[in-house]
Amino acid sequence: MRVRVAVIGVVAASGLVLGACGSDENDSGGGGGGVSTSIEATASEFEFEPDSWTVPAGEEFTIDFKNDGSVPHEWAVIKLGEDLASEDDFAEDKILFEVEEVPADDSTTEKFTVDEAGTYQVICGIPTHFDAGMKGSLTVE
Repeated sequence: MRVRVAVIGVVAASGLVLGACGSDENDSGGGGGGVSTSIEATASEFEFEPDSWTVPAGEEFTIDFKNDGSVPHEWAVIKLGEDLASEDDFAEDKILFEVEEVPADDSTTEKFTVDEAGTYQVICGIPTHFDAGMKGSLTVE
């Protein structure tokens, strides 16, 4: 009986230690789980999943962008204060940075740095995609 109790105690303690080793704020995937230097975005017709991310100001972050859709998609961050109401408002000079067109069933990883804190609009820059609902937000803290 003592051996069984000891084994159960070791297993329970191991679970607590492993649980404490979970992700910290700089490794949360950036999908609404806090500030992260590594985020993920999956595009499909016509949405991003997740549709909001939070990254640290002045630090490089990595985005893993996957296109699960059947047509190409982009992940474009619009300059602070230049939010678009519709595609009629779009101009290339409003883009702060972007993951350029990614073909269907493909993915890419890119790195960016944003110095100014704020909430930035994210869109798919492919014609008709923003008006179809492909938008999100990038919060920089």
